[in-house]
Amino acid sequence: MTPTSTPTSTVDKNLITSSALHTGACAVAALFSGAGLSSASALLLSDLGPGGQPGPSNAASGFELLWQFILLFTALPFSGQLRLGVESVGGMSLTDDSGLTLGLWPLASLAFVLAVSLATAYGLERRGVDRGSRGVDRGRRGRLAATAVSSGTFAVLLLCVAAPGLRLDTAGAAATVTALSPALAPVAFTSVFLSGWLGRSLAARGRPGRAPQTPLLGSWARELRLLGTELGIYTGMLAVAGTLLGIVAMILGVAQSESPWTSMPVLLAAAPHLALTTLILGHLGAIAVSIPFGPSTVASVFSPELPYTWLGLLPVVAATVASAVLIGVGRPETRFPQWSSLWRLPAAAFLVWTVLTSVLLPVALTGSASALGFSLGDLTISVRPAFWTPALFAIWALAVELLAWALPSRLAIIAPRLCSRSVGLRALLDRGHAPAAAGSETCPRVFAQSSASTPPAPTARQLGATARRRLRRAGAALAITGVIFAAAAISVTAVNDQRGAIAETRRYVQAIADGNASLAGELVDPDIESAQRQFVSDEMLAAATERIIVLDIIELEAATTPAAEGWLTPSTPAAVGSTRETRNVQVTYRLGGTTETAVLVVERVDNEFLVLEHWRILTPLVFASAVGTSHAMDLTIGSVTVNPDPVDSRTWEGSQPVSWVQFDAYPAIYPVTGATSEFYSTSNQPVRVSTVEDDHAADRNVVYTPTEALQSAAESAVTAKIDECASSTDAAPVGCPFSTYVYGANRSVDWSIAMYPTVTVSDTSDSFEIEGGIATYATTGESGRTTKGSDTIWEQGTFTVDGEKVTVEFR
Repeated sequence: MTPTSTPTSTVDKNLITSSALHTGACAVAALFSGAGLSSASALLLSDLGPGGQPGPSNAASGFELLWQFILLFTALPFSGQLRLGVESVGGMSLTDDSGLTLGLWPLASLAFVLAVSLATAYGLERRGVDRGSRGVDRGRRGRLAATAVSSGTFAVLLLCVAAPGLRLDTAGAAATVTALSPALAPVAFTSVFLSGWLGRSLAARGRPGRAPQTPLLGSWARELRLLGTELGIYTGMLAVAGTLLGIVAMILGVAQSESPWTSMPVLLAAAPHLALTTLILGHLGAIAVSIPFGPSTVASVFSPELPYTWLGLLPVVAATVASAVLIGVGRPETRFPQWSSLWRLPAAAFLVWTVLTSVLLPVALTGSASALGFSLGDLTISVRPAFWTPALFAIWALAVELLAWALPSRLAIIAPRLCSRSVGLRALLDRGHAPAAAGSETCPRVFAQSSASTPPAPTARQLGATARRRLRRAGAALAITGVIFAAAAISVTAVNDQRGAIAETRRYVQAIADGNASLAGELVDPDIESAQRQFVSDEMLAAATERIIVLDIIELEAATTPAAEGWLTPSTPAAVGSTRETRNVQVTYRLGGTTETAVLVVERVDNEFLVLEHWRILTPLVFASAVGTSHAMDLTIGSVTVNPDPVDSRTWEGSQPVSWVQFDAYPAIYPVTGATSEFYSTSNQPVRVSTVEDDHAADRNVVYTPTEALQSAAESAVTAKIDECASSTDAAPVGCPFSTYVYGANRSVDWSIAMYPTVTVSDTSDSFEIEGGIATYATTGESGRTTKGSDTIWEQGTFTVDGEKVTVEFR
């Protein structure tokens, strides 16, 4: 045995031990995160479908299924997708070869595993497990080897975990779910390797008894190190702002959820997505939502669906200014911005957000299905940041660069103590300079190591009294500007309170109450046929004997169920399925001494001037109603004259003849008047248009009662009609109330009226009856013999009144 064989064997054992411990810690963390994701998913599914699905037949199969789900979600944070395939017995319906793919990176679980990996690697390195048998540090190569072995082992373990997948067999169908993807092994190896290498490097850097080594860096290395520090500062400030916004979003989500305890685990699992999404919105970015068979929508701080989201701009601006100050105090003061390096931070931000927005943040469900061999089409549901989000963050990073050049020198004069603390914090971050003395009245800069001959940081240039006065005025102007902005925000909020759903509803309903149908029609289209528009006019409301009196308008917390369809229900039911924010507003009004309510659906649309809310009412306050008349004669409803159809129905009570005239109008009580004539006297009842109840609905609004003039006119018309019939030589005159039978063709019959009948006019309709009349006839046959006879006159008929003329027809 050679003298070096024992140390080598010991080193290999220590490397294997360290790698095994690191791999085990990462595996346990991944398994724990998988269990957490499984629990959150189970709670979400139970909340979406309370009925649930029938459970397994026994505890063993239930435990096996649960274990498979945990293993599935263990691999998900590193594969970024779940692939689902569904088959039915006989191939009636199945997904294609690619199946349905859910693209999702659970960032919370991924961050948890990486944090455990970093902490474990740091602890192992600090305890010296990676040292040789003589306690000598193996150095960078040893750390690289240990990290590579643990990362490779972890990647292989995840491949073994994801390979089996999950198969669910039910009656008539089978489904397979797998988290295996091409990205699984590379992502698992790279993420654990980087976190482990970072943890070991930090531990080796701060090991007790070891002097920190600062190797001489070339110009490119120094620039990269400086860019990394500045990018870290900017990212850290944005992380603080994103965390704050994410916490607010989680609180709002829990508060608005119907089951807070169920939604809490789901929101915790989605916390990084919430934080990054709110951070994008706070930067005036947008989130694009794509659904099948519908238009894509884009949500931003100016979207009606996200009220008050624009307040997220405040922490973003604060983080931008703070990062600019910390970056600026680490640079030498120059007269102009350093144009040659101004692009670096925006370029780095662009690259970082390109990865985030294109890989980690999008949530997408894609795939296709078929039935009986025929394609049913592709399915794509996605929620992702807008494609221009990286460019937007690059613009904000450019603003940080400009503020980093402009702010420190001014901050040193306006707030020297704050500037001094900023310098001290930057010195701690750089680890190359001592912190500035607390309470220092001057604010030196921590110069970046741009060259070996960089001079020491000079103190801030002292300005004269005039310059100080100007700066104070500038500071006062900034303070006043801030106050103005705050007052503007408060004013906008107050104005929006007067432009909300209730205010818009009040304006609309009050226009109807005031009889201003034109304004009501401009606010909300009545949504009725053109022929019915005359019933929603100013003249119609002006003719009403009583209009509504608005009592109260409130906003309902939950949606109400629309009433059953019918001709006495509102003509336009509430719209459903809108992707915008909608409110249900209840209107209480009094009409005819009765208090009634109606529910209007109000939708928020695009803001006016970016910040002023704008709402529109979806359901007009228009009701369907009907007027009944006893005769098919012209009548007037409010200000509209209509011609009813012939009487062909009966009333519900009393079975009286009636003709109905249906119309749509605003709620009110409208007068109904029949046509005036010397032949009829009319009895009129108004019509009530509202949420009609049986007590307020009349059987017939217009009842015509015949007069003596009609009786006389009808008798005269009947006599004239009978005389016309008697002038005929036919045996059976057409349309006449008498006839006979004669043998032989072309025999003429001479008719004469021996007695005219009695005419009885109906009181309830335009009909009459004749009886008691006698018509005689005489006819001569071919032999010259004359035959005489008679026929009784008895018949029913109808009459028509046209002005002062009455015409009759026999049935």
